[in-house]
Amino acid sequence: MKILLILPGTYPYRVGGVSTWAHNLISNLSDLKFDILAVADGIDLTSKFTIPPNVERIYLVKVGSSNSRNNHSHELVRDLREEFTQSLRLLLDYFLEGSSCELAAKAVCRLRRLFVKYGEETLFGSGETWSFFKRYFSGKGWLGNMTLRELSHAIHLLGDLLKPLEMDLGRYDIVHSALAGFSGLIGIVQKLEHRASYILTEHAIYYKERVYDLVGCGDSYRRFWSTVFRRVSELNYYWADRIVTVSKSNMRWQKELGADEEKIRIIPNGVDVNRFKPISGKADRWSVVSVTRIDPLKDIINLIEAMGYVVGEAPEVKCYIYGPVTDHRYMDHCEAKVSDLGLKDHIKFMGYISNPEIAYNRGWVVVQPSMSEGAPIAVIEAMACGKPVVATDVGGVSEILGDAGVLVPPRNPRALARGILKVLSDEELARELGLRARMKVLREFPMQRIVKEYREIYHDLIRGHGVEGKISRDLETRSCLKPHSGSDLSLCRS
Repeated sequence: MKILLILPGTYPYRVGGVSTWAHNLISNLSDLKFDILAVADGIDLTSKFTIPPNVERIYLVKVGSSNSRNNHSHELVRDLREEFTQSLRLLLDYFLEGSSCELAAKAVCRLRRLFVKYGEETLFGSGETWSFFKRYFSGKGWLGNMTLRELSHAIHLLGDLLKPLEMDLGRYDIVHSALAGFSGLIGIVQKLEHRASYILTEHAIYYKERVYDLVGCGDSYRRFWSTVFRRVSELNYYWADRIVTVSKSNMRWQKELGADEEKIRIIPNGVDVNRFKPISGKADRWSVVSVTRIDPLKDIINLIEAMGYVVGEAPEVKCYIYGPVTDHRYMDHCEAKVSDLGLKDHIKFMGYISNPEIAYNRGWVVVQPSMSEGAPIAVIEAMACGKPVVATDVGGVSEILGDAGVLVPPRNPRALARGILKVLSDEELARELGLRARMKVLREFPMQRIVKEYREIYHDLIRGHGVEGKISRDLETRSCLKPHSGSDLSLCRS
């Protein structure tokens, strides 16, 4: 069994929930062989994990790097005119008009062959390609309202998102993508060209989180990308043989975005309960801990502002925020907010920690302040350590916590502060919530149970490969999209 695991922006170069999931999955399926396709957009390519021995190869796609090749001018011009721009047109028509998923997949396969041959930089850097985009956008009504700067950025971003297609990969029995985004197109190509089985695990909803990124952008630019991100998710759902999600909340989103409910299976995240466990004598009675990335989606500002209210009631409270910085501008904003609120003596940024179980056990209460989540592993880890958790009610957090923690509305610092103070001020409640949390993890989220379910999926796909893996080469022109009402931004209001 040959498995390709697609991990954009995460493992092994970044820490976080998806990276932890991937490392645990690979390590606990030590009898299976994995290759990894990693997509990275940063300059720090130091592995943050010890790579398990059953990883045979890591393909690295560096977004923004140059990888042009075979630039034979006459042949390139012919391919640009006869194949590349025509395939781009088919793909863009799918994105913007909801045309056939089969034709879109066919276009992706053609694009992949050209990306392998020439590289993304050569294809997207050509005058022929730019002329095509200008003609295409100007002929689409509202798209013509983009500024020149927005158009230029959109073209460059589309090239970056399609860059994984330039990897010349071999054949795989199973392709497993951790994102219903552009990198998942590799799974579609492998399915069509090599009859691979394609499995998708979505921790957070790709479309929803990309919509958050578009806040503050121009109307036409935002409408274009919200539509594109929605369609690429729908394309992944359509072609996937199995769709794994981590919560019922995610499942509802996926169904709304057109995923076939019969393909979907909920497998929650899991933790090593022998590593993440209570450590007696470690907790500081008045300490608040958060283990998270410094990233806008994690809404550290929410926690900082909440601490302003907490310290007003209980001046002895200290807050320790552990985790890597993934957005340095946001980090500057957070530090400025701490300074503005006069909280430098109460909030400390501790940076990345390789043994988060120590951090959790340091806290009397653990806080998750995010504005968007799937089923955060950090919450499960804290619960496994027997800690009361105060968390925003987003994604599948309520499914994880149940009655073993305190839920508050997102983006509401006063409510978050009330939740923190509730636990800090009541020792009996804190101990009761911590005990319930530990027991809930032992029942529902042990790592071995989760790994067993993935093993079953892999083997089911291989056993059924002769039937399920047969892909029709007769690319019909039916639409794969379920009708949906409202604007392309309707989902982000829920």
